[in-house]
Amino acid sequence: MIEKNVIGNAIEGESYVGKTSTIEAMKSVESIREKGIIVVPEYTVMGSLPAFPREDISDIKKSIQRIIDLEKRRTDNLVGNLAKNPGDLVVFDRGPISCIAFEYAAQKTGYKGAALWLAEAFQREVEDKNIIVPNGFIHFTADKKIIREREEIDLASGQGKVMDFLQDEDVIKALNEAFVTFGDFLPEQLFLTLDTGNKDPNQVGAEVFQFIKGQAEGVSNSMPDFIEYARSLVAHK
Repeated sequence: MIEKNVIGNAIEGESYVGKTSTIEAMKSVESIREKGIIVVPEYTVMGSLPAFPREDISDIKKSIQRIIDLEKRRTDNLVGNLAKNPGDLVVFDRGPISCIAFEYAAQKTGYKGAALWLAEAFQREVEDKNIIVPNGFIHFTADKKIIREREEIDLASGQGKVMDFLQDEDVIKALNEAFVTFGDFLPEQLFLTLDTGNKDPNQVGAEVFQFIKGQAEGVSNSMPDFIEYARSLVAHK
């Protein structure tokens, strides 16, 4: 049984805004070295993502179950690490909001998606204490030119190409709209939009850590309302 089902912060944003490189840099930030940092891996590290696009309701239901299964694997990973290092800082490389935002972008750009259904599934699993989710949210942004430069560097080093759907301008716009909207559902000290721009990962990591340090203990157990959030998204025209 999970005793605490909300903990830590998720770093979110479109591809190539610097999420993973910042998390890696944070591991060496002097002020957290003593207590350490637990990184909850991105979903693809836990297993393969659902197939996309989807053809029918059956595909969507399978996709939702697959995402929840991956989230449970991430939770198992986190629980194991917390047992060994209970006082460490917890940072999620993406979280449920990325998944819901993806579904929203799919629906808004003409594909079959299920933002509200997935939000309901996440909410149910959190309330049943089957998964642990972040309660803080850090949204990275960057200029399109910088994102393209980072992508070219990754491709040149042999990294895999991001799926075409996630490179579509309308999709990216919908994703960032979904990320920003989530800020309306969180206390101020739990939401930050950070332009990574031309900053190096160490500088961004230091800014992230400064934000985390400023979070009050009184909001550390607040659980995001995924259902109301998804409803607000699908109501957008």
